[in-house]
Amino acid sequence: MTIAADPGSQDGRLLLDADRRELARFKQAERDGRPVADVFTLSVAPEEALATVLADLAGWRISAAEPFGRLLVEQGGRPQRHGHVLSRDLVRDPAPPDWLEPLAPGGLRLTPVDRPALDLAPACFAAYPRGHPDYGHIPSPDRPEIELDEIISGRLMGPLLDCSGLAVRDDGSVAGAILVNATKGDPPIGGPWISQLFRHPDAPGAGGPLLRRALAVATREGLPAVGLAVTEGNTARALYEAHGFAAVLSSLTVEL
Repeated sequence: MTIAADPGSQDGRLLLDADRRELARFKQAERDGRPVADVFTLSVAPEEALATVLADLAGWRISAAEPFGRLLVEQGGRPQRHGHVLSRDLVRDPAPPDWLEPLAPGGLRLTPVDRPALDLAPACFAAYPRGHPDYGHIPSPDRPEIELDEIISGRLMGPLLDCSGLAVRDDGSVAGAILVNATKGDPPIGGPWISQLFRHPDAPGAGGPLLRRALAVATREGLPAVGLAVTEGNTARALYEAHGFAAVLSSLTVEL
């Protein structure tokens, strides 16, 4: 296998063939103990890269544009997450200041993320029941606080940004959250990124205020854009599109 550093990207990698011709660019990561080629972008025609990818990236998870992902599935790859990257440009389309609303429906208070991941876990667990498009993907359905702690601490996705927030009940318990991280790279694929937005089923209507507050704070702090990935079939996509997010690409994660 020939993988080289991408001089144009801090954490980027190049996949080269035996003649050191560039076949693809990607970001190398690890998830669940398995290497991941994220944002896998071909530099040549799919047919020219296919044999090298299948041979040299066996055992990897590859997140690529949907057509190439489908091609990998046809060659025996196991489809994982089918997702869509969306982004809102806050320079051309800034969020209005009045989106900094302190309350959500049902008297929920909107606050910064001022408590540990364990306090967010019950609402997160309830938000991803069996049958949900993201059940089994993110976060772990068994111990959501583990991944939430990785996100909040910045170890998994990069530093947590101030536009992150919570929806809190009168009794102080967390009903929902939006977590926004400063990921590596530039928008729309990198940069400020919504790693989680969830709410407890008993707090309908909390997602919109959490998202609006996040966008308003991000605009106030001069962030250029906010991106996210939403899984195919997740009805939250309509919420994002209603708040100015536009589709950037569709991807398919395939395990080889």
